[in-house]
Amino acid sequence: MPHDLLQIRKLAADDWNLVKHMKTNLEYDYVVDIFPDLISSNAHELYGLFSGNQLAAIAGYTLFPGGMAMLGRLRSDNRFLSQGHATELLAYIIASLKENPQIRWVGANTNEHNFPARRVLEKLNLEIFTTLHSLPVVDPQLISGTPGPKWERVNNLEEKRALLRSLDENAINVFPYECYYPLPLTQELLTDEYLAESAFYLSPDRQRFCTIKNDHKREWYAQVKYFWNDQFDQPGFMETVMDHLDKDDLQPTAWFDFSQTAFENIPDKRAFRIEDAWVLYGTWI
Repeated sequence: MPHDLLQIRKLAADDWNLVKHMKTNLEYDYVVDIFPDLISSNAHELYGLFSGNQLAAIAGYTLFPGGMAMLGRLRSDNRFLSQGHATELLAYIIASLKENPQIRWVGANTNEHNFPARRVLEKLNLEIFTTLHSLPVVDPQLISGTPGPKWERVNNLEEKRALLRSLDENAINVFPYECYYPLPLTQELLTDEYLAESAFYLSPDRQRFCTIKNDHKREWYAQVKYFWNDQFDQPGFMETVMDHLDKDDLQPTAWFDFSQTAFENIPDKRAFRIEDAWVLYGTWI
């Protein structure tokens, strides 16, 4: 179709039916279910690329504190594949974000073996920030950490903030702000509300700490944020995490974000639901 018949615009409530009738390879598309919430939220934007009167592709972004924008929700109609629409749509969205003086960083998180998506992101000159293995626990009985005393809980907000500021190394290279949303660690992300909702634990030798925060992604997860590669060697670490989960009324599923090195060090991978690793791309603006 001639380029002048293509149109990109923000999606509105009356576009929901068009989204429902896109022909994608997705067995279940959560975007269809949450579409009304996405377009009514100040934290999300969703755009569509139209070929004539048909919706050929959609994509959008989510805003986080401190001017961080994560691209996502990219899907194309099968009838319009291999026409460069995904690249064109994301390029349009990135250009619009760069015009916003409040945006400092733009990124996208995709599976390691999703080569079509990775090619699109590389065409857009986004660079790899890190690769993470984001794994929910499926059998806690198979997690074998090093025995030791439970870690001390930290409750003061400024002490929590100071612990994150003290990081002089970070094996995962990012801050796992939410499940599926790792971001560069900036102080603006560490709002009082976010820290208050996060449990912090400090090791007896005060050389390690972890933070655990509940996150709802179709089910409740307790996302464990740890910044070294020795999860299974630190005395009392796994016992502390499991004790925290046992006392949580929501009974969430534990979620760990491992670097490649930490992933290779997992003693028994049957404890986790192994999925394709995630590659975070991004650029500072």
